[in-house]
Amino acid sequence: MSKKLAIIGGGISGLSAAFFALQKGHTVDLYEKSNWLGGLADSVDFDGLMIERFYHFICGGDDRLLSLAGRLGLGDRIRFRPTKTAYYLNGRYYPFTSGFDLLGFSALPFSSRIRFGLNVAESKLSSRWEHLDDLTAKDWLIRRTGVRVYRAIWEPLLKIKFHDQHDRISAAWIWHRIHRVATSRRTLLSKERMGYFIGGSQTLIAALEKSILGAGGKIFLGTEIISLERSMGRFLIASRNEQRNGYDGVVLSIPLPRSARIVQPLDPAYARKLSSIEFIGVVCGLFRLRKPVSGAFWLNINDPRLPANGLIEYTNLNPMPEIVSDHIVYIPLYVPENHPWYSRDESSLKQEFFQILNTINPELSKEDIIGFRSFRDPYAQAVCPIGFKAKVPALATPIPGLFLLDSTQLYPSDRALSGLIGLAETMNQKYL
Repeated sequence: MSKKLAIIGGGISGLSAAFFALQKGHTVDLYEKSNWLGGLADSVDFDGLMIERFYHFICGGDDRLLSLAGRLGLGDRIRFRPTKTAYYLNGRYYPFTSGFDLLGFSALPFSSRIRFGLNVAESKLSSRWEHLDDLTAKDWLIRRTGVRVYRAIWEPLLKIKFHDQHDRISAAWIWHRIHRVATSRRTLLSKERMGYFIGGSQTLIAALEKSILGAGGKIFLGTEIISLERSMGRFLIASRNEQRNGYDGVVLSIPLPRSARIVQPLDPAYARKLSSIEFIGVVCGLFRLRKPVSGAFWLNINDPRLPANGLIEYTNLNPMPEIVSDHIVYIPLYVPENHPWYSRDESSLKQEFFQILNTINPELSKEDIIGFRSFRDPYAQAVCPIGFKAKVPALATPIPGLFLLDSTQLYPSDRALSGLIGLAETMNQKYL
């Protein structure tokens, strides 16, 4: 039976939900408060180069994304290539891509390297994680790999995502992180293979927009929905300047704190449940350089002199021939919205972030900076403490006809485009 649906939020999950709903014959109106689509996957004009505000990559196991790309005719717009990971540990650079690099990782005793490798291998092969929801990542990793491995390798990875909340994170979350990346390798000794869209994630966003409009869907940009009412089994949504009646169903695909405010008048208890989930923000610096920083795509940083725990040299994954020999580097800092770093101006961030790059690679000078931009988001990452499985909200809310799409529903997986697409497809299959 065909329904008239309102989808609130124009990120990847909202766009995917609209695509799948239209494929089933529903009528769809999509509302996005920004003047552009894509959410955290959108792109900006960086001195004539369209590039993502925040870095994204594709893993070999991202089946839902690859399937959707095929349906949209984008199969030939995806490239996979071997990538390199490295550690900058206490002033020294260590390759850390394959099992051979692990064997040569002299920062740790040989026995510790073996324990690390065994844990990666076991995590890759295992698909059971529920028992890890009641353990902290710190305790689980120390038990499996030892204190020295935890301090040198895992603690910086947890800090890069969760800042001062890293000791609270569940073992299930870090297990899935290991599992996802490990599946991008054919064997433990082989190199990782990561993928990307030619043209970046904007390629996928533009194709979804074209398909939605071509199937009769409507997209309203610059339209923030501020309230939602339900009467006689139908929904009335209100923006700041107008109202639209007659929706049989509504899909919320916006950050949970915003969803909580919208549903509060309809179900205060449910709104409180959504509000109880904590989030951490991100400040991300984006450099365009004349020289490379390193040979790695992903460089983990564990150095007391440096405030960052990692950087992503995107052009070591995607060469981006349109910029010839320039190098694109992201430096993310996951911090609460009230942290001093979050409110720093762009000039200050540029100076501080460049100091990180210059410490890692002293051959870089300020003359090597072609351009710099910074971006922020207050809800970049949900904090996933032990017992988080019980807090994850369902796709179907307690309010009949109202559905929710949020990255927390991917738990124990981290936020990823493929997972968000999968949530949208599952919701359509089960409930619409």
